[in-house]
Amino acid sequence: MKRLCFVSALMLLAASGASAQQYRTSYFMEGSTMRGYLNPALRPDRGYVYIPVLGTTSVNFNSNALTFKTIFYPVGDNGQLVSLLDDRVTWHDIEPNLKTMNKVGFDLHMTLLGAGFYTGRDFWTIEAGLDVTGGFHLPKSFVEFVKLGSKANAYDMGGLMAGADAVMNISAGYSRRINDELTVGGRVNFKGGLARANMNYDRLNVTLNGEKWAVDAGGNLALSLNGLDVPTDAEGYVDMDRLDAESFVANIRGLAGFGLTFDIGAEYVWMERFKFSAAILNLGFMNWSEKHTFVGRSEASYDFVGMRYDFNPETNQWETVGEDGDFNFDEFAKFKEASGRARTKMYPGFVLGAEYDIFGNNLLGAGALFTHRKNEYYARTEVALSATVRPIEWFTASLSWSVGNYKNIGDHFFNSFGFAFNFHTGWINFFAGTDFLMFKVNPQFIPVGQKVFNITVGLSVPLGPSPYCRYGKC
Repeated sequence: MKRLCFVSALMLLAASGASAQQYRTSYFMEGSTMRGYLNPALRPDRGYVYIPVLGTTSVNFNSNALTFKTIFYPVGDNGQLVSLLDDRVTWHDIEPNLKTMNKVGFDLHMTLLGAGFYTGRDFWTIEAGLDVTGGFHLPKSFVEFVKLGSKANAYDMGGLMAGADAVMNISAGYSRRINDELTVGGRVNFKGGLARANMNYDRLNVTLNGEKWAVDAGGNLALSLNGLDVPTDAEGYVDMDRLDAESFVANIRGLAGFGLTFDIGAEYVWMERFKFSAAILNLGFMNWSEKHTFVGRSEASYDFVGMRYDFNPETNQWETVGEDGDFNFDEFAKFKEASGRARTKMYPGFVLGAEYDIFGNNLLGAGALFTHRKNEYYARTEVALSATVRPIEWFTASLSWSVGNYKNIGDHFFNSFGFAFNFHTGWINFFAGTDFLMFKVNPQFIPVGQKVFNITVGLSVPLGPSPYCRYGKC
């Protein structure tokens, strides 16, 4: 369990420092600097310089079952919030909220520095940012076993997983207006791996044999970090008592991996009022250095008499309770160095868009957008319909309605409304928006019951209008 806690803590540390890339609602907002993330051929109506660190901050979260209110439960007279694994939360409380496999995914993005500028028909961008992707898979049977232990004769908890990647990204983009109808663009992304942690169990079976329980488990651990120091005990197993998430991140000495990806896109204007666009994203690779990577394997097979394993909030540890409490999570979570390499799987993304200028004066546009994005932890396919209004030259707003499916988290279908606005005056460009409007939040502005949400804000200083826009050809 300490191994799971380590990876989970690493994910939380990573998530606190960055945010995600999903901007469907802003796709048809011509003044927004965000639209280029989904298609490098799309350009804002003027150049810009991002405010350092504040340029773009975005976060995306999704789950097939788990939300804030199904992970944390109030206990005691003061309503203290504790996790679903806490012994004070009963199986009766949580069982209706769980799927067979409960999955959570997140991806995050923060722009540290960035700029875009026009040279005639050409538009150039350069950007440096931080990207974090992660998630965890929690079998329902795992929670049931912790809570009840002896309810069933066998528990299959294979698929238990937690992981996260933190990557620095430096990108350079270029787009060119070929003629009044066609614009093409591309972007190259140089990726420097900062840290990676992933733990998964391909098998984890607990079976009642007569009066004893038998455990059969096999799992993998991969850690990548420049400055990685994995402490081991006298038997050669990873000593998790001396390896925690905070010290893991604090040991970063440079890059531990390298990757390269490409994005390409195009936009075509037909009959002046119709715009069609398409893009292919994330073509490339991401590898982690063997020198800075630890790969471990855990194989466990043992018997135990009983099961009573409770969380002690005073020591922040899982502890055995009573005479029958001889079950030990750490027995099947003992990792010893093994051969193998760590790599982050890269999957291409696809974007298709169509927009119609209803009145022919750029006041109101109707758009349709298809997107498909995938990473190691989940895949999302979405179709969005949007209305974009530009009542004055320096203000744009968009309202979207989308339906989609997060395939890797149990075919979780959803529909949602999104809203975004963009102020793009001569001295400031401020964007804020979400693809999933949050209708219920707690005092800390956490969407307590929402399975899918994202939010994006951006702040930049305009560089002036495109020289080409001055002639009405933008």
